[in-house]
Amino acid sequence: MGLNYNDLRCLMEWRRGESGGKVTTLGRLTLTLHPKDVSDLRQKLANNAGALAWLDRYRWAEFADDMFREVFKFDTVTSIDFSDYEGATVIQDIGAPLRPDLIGQFDLAVDGGTLEHVFNFPIAVGNLMRLVRVGGAVYTQSPCNSLAGHGFYQFSPELMYRVFSSQNGFEISFVRVAMAHNLSVEQTTGQHVYDVLDPAKYGGRVLLACQNPAVMMSLAVKRSDVEPFNEPVLQSDYIEKWSGEALVRLNWKGRLVERIGRPFAFLPRLITKFRDRKDASVRNVQAYKRLW
Repeated sequence: MGLNYNDLRCLMEWRRGESGGKVTTLGRLTLTLHPKDVSDLRQKLANNAGALAWLDRYRWAEFADDMFREVFKFDTVTSIDFSDYEGATVIQDIGAPLRPDLIGQFDLAVDGGTLEHVFNFPIAVGNLMRLVRVGGAVYTQSPCNSLAGHGFYQFSPELMYRVFSSQNGFEISFVRVAMAHNLSVEQTTGQHVYDVLDPAKYGGRVLLACQNPAVMMSLAVKRSDVEPFNEPVLQSDYIEKWSGEALVRLNWKGRLVERIGRPFAFLPRLITKFRDRKDASVRNVQAYKRLW
């Protein structure tokens, strides 16, 4: 998919004006910025002369290499791809064993929409994690909702929270979703972006089922040099069920619906339909928090 304005804002939040270091990307990423995005970035980057000069010469959907150098001030930009058709720095199947000379070499590894196209996802995401040093970060941008057919997979916040966990040597900084209006998500300006709560803290499944295409962004920092997936990656609500700690009790609303449903069987179905639509949307304020 490539990077867009939301990705820049997320990465700026993590980078915090630091300079130096090495960044690697899966594929040679493009960057799509609308005129309003460029205007907003001029204000946010007003004290960064190099970034302003880059914005002056920016062209729609150009490669993001110069952006990583001028805005985020990385010393080197390395792109890893299955093919050399876009001029990648390193030719490597990210779904196959990683070249030893790439392991732990980078301060930031960016997936701008590659992992969903790699059939062997566990190997690919494990390699993405191996690319960064301890203290470095992994940033991912992936399809989340209403983009079936874009790649092999669509991903959930649950997956990111469980993959980038302490047992795999990482700590999640954030998981977010951006709501678009077009199937080509880069064509949508002013996307609404939401923080997504960890389902383990939410106490159940954090669902998203809506007509809008949604893209998920996550950032995780590597805290220890642990080989990924030595332990099984398990869904949080099943862990709770298997532990015997999950005990479902109806609150007063549930008991009322149950009582009404005895003589009026259609009412619980209507109430449940309305509740499920809200719970599985960004209107669920217990799970989703609007950022911009």
